[in-house]
Amino acid sequence: MKIACIGIGAVGSIIARELKSMDLDVTLYSRTEQSGFTILENNEYIRYDYPIQSISEHIDETFDVIFISTKATVFRKLVHIIPGMAHEHTDVILCENGMGYDDWFKNSIPSVVYISGQKNDDYIEHFRDSRLIIGNKRYHHLDELISLLETVEDVELEIIKNDQFEKLRYEKLLINLGVNTMTALSQNTAQIFQDADIVNLTKQLLKEGQAIINRHSEVITDDFIDQSIKLFQSYPDHMGTSMYYDVIDKKETEYEFIQKYFYDNKGLLHTPVLDVTYTLLKGYTVGKN
Repeated sequence: MKIACIGIGAVGSIIARELKSMDLDVTLYSRTEQSGFTILENNEYIRYDYPIQSISEHIDETFDVIFISTKATVFRKLVHIIPGMAHEHTDVILCENGMGYDDWFKNSIPSVVYISGQKNDDYIEHFRDSRLIIGNKRYHHLDELISLLETVEDVELEIIKNDQFEKLRYEKLLINLGVNTMTALSQNTAQIFQDADIVNLTKQLLKEGQAIINRHSEVITDDFIDQSIKLFQSYPDHMGTSMYYDVIDKKETEYEFIQKYFYDNKGLLHTPVLDVTYTLLKGYTVGKN
């Protein structure tokens, strides 16, 4: 089984590290060629000298499993590259925030990603979790990899099949709406969720998102709102989000697949907080595409 990992950032580095530790045939790709990567975890910096190749449109080999752990905004480039790396039964696991891109790749497998980290200039800080959740069905090659992950000791990565995948995916989308929006627009880390005014505004935004998801049937229950706030408050104070770091670094955000996704699917619902936050994030993107 040949595996490719595309994107060696906060999420991809953890996936790559765990797969490489199992002595599997794994090739790493990123925007630029690198000699390896460093992860800060439990106050310890560890260097992993795994060669990383530059992703290009001229990759001469095909893979059985491809993990894509880039920002969803990179998909516009990858849609021209992935077909050349895949055969008829290649499983393509999408490890991105947001929704609205499932049909961009053949045999794509969207996942709910619970891997929290931050990519810095010369290292990646891993905060918590090493888990991917996917739909409960049969896959061409991924099933073999899941079996290996379950049998090999000392491997932290989990790929879990779940019958309620769609519900879990909407829950994660709602979490992204709350935490990414508030940290990006405030340009501040998770410490903001210790402030009562921020919490109240975040609750309102989450309730609007819940109403959009539940337009046709109840998917998100009321208690999930309070659970989400408690989750945000449990994050380390210095922990940011992908959208927060994008704004701080003046990069393009994934708003199209989170806030815009909600906005485009709200119908006639009254969503004043979403409307304002979506518009501000849309304004931030002007000139960055």
